[in-house]
Amino acid sequence: MKKDLVKNVKALVKKVLGNSFAHGYPHVERVYRIAWDIVKHEKLNIDPLVLDLSIYLHDIGRVLGEPHAYYSAIFVRSYLSELDVDTNVIEKVTNAILYHSFSYARKHGIRPICEEAKVLSDADKLDALGVVGFLRVFHYSWENGRTLEETINHFYEKIFKLHELMHYRYSRQRSLLLLEWTKRSLNQFLQEIGYRL
Repeated sequence: MKKDLVKNVKALVKKVLGNSFAHGYPHVERVYRIAWDIVKHEKLNIDPLVLDLSIYLHDIGRVLGEPHAYYSAIFVRSYLSELDVDTNVIEKVTNAILYHSFSYARKHGIRPICEEAKVLSDADKLDALGVVGFLRVFHYSWENGRTLEETINHFYEKIFKLHELMHYRYSRQRSLLLLEWTKRSLNQFLQEIGYRL
């Protein structure tokens, strides 16, 4: 039952989100790998079903608009209820999805009610760092018409501060290493195009 549920959810998300490098299925797969790395290194006692559903469904609301965490949570609550998923699981998954978005969680005072929410939050933010994170920012900017100035500001206003939001030691250590790569990538790019801050 649980195995089939996750398999079906995975197929749905793959179809709905598509192959966008920034927030499509490739992003979900990277977050999945990072999340389970965190669980392994921190030796966390988590519910695999809650974590897997949270990971696969955290961005599904992007096809509806922003705030995507809100739309993802609405969809998830209805979708999982129709599949007769335990209400406790649904509450945890919904909380994890709402909490993973830093801006939404801060604005609405969302706090994590389970370990899985913290893991998803860290994993999602780690995928926003490093060379992958650098590419994701520009990919999103090109898709959404951000100017170069807006894109650069995004690094300083959000991306370069993500390491401060990590919950686990492993996440913090990894985020600091990836942060250096993000800064190097941006500095190299700006140098090559002759852009001065």
